[in-house]
Amino acid sequence: MIKQIWMGVVLWLSLPLAAFAGQCGYDYCWGAVGIGPGGAWGYSYGQYSEQDAINLLQNECGWDCDTVRTFYNTCGAMASGSNGSWGFGWGGSRSIAESNALDYCYQYGNNCQVRVWACSP
Repeated sequence: MIKQIWMGVVLWLSLPLAAFAGQCGYDYCWGAVGIGPGGAWGYSYGQYSEQDAINLLQNECGWDCDTVRTFYNTCGAMASGSNGSWGFGWGGSRSIAESNALDYCYQYGNNCQVRVWACSP
């Protein structure tokens, strides 16, 4: 009887934690953003491995993205400038990731604009 009560308590305590697991469970939830020449861009999110995130991004990008960055359990963004500069940023929200990407891009160029973003909670 004590074992059954204990199991019930453990189950009851674990139920609220399930809401925090996210779509990838308790593992890393990978995403990727990338840009390439001629305006190529791509993104992925919600992948169980970093390589899966890269492969999905490249499939979307037509394998033309030569600048790729990955992230997990957060948001990522890439910005590019008119002189070929680029910046990657990540953060807990789309706006933070985009702001970080723009800040980085402006350190090396001008007329920077966000090209792609994704969130992988």
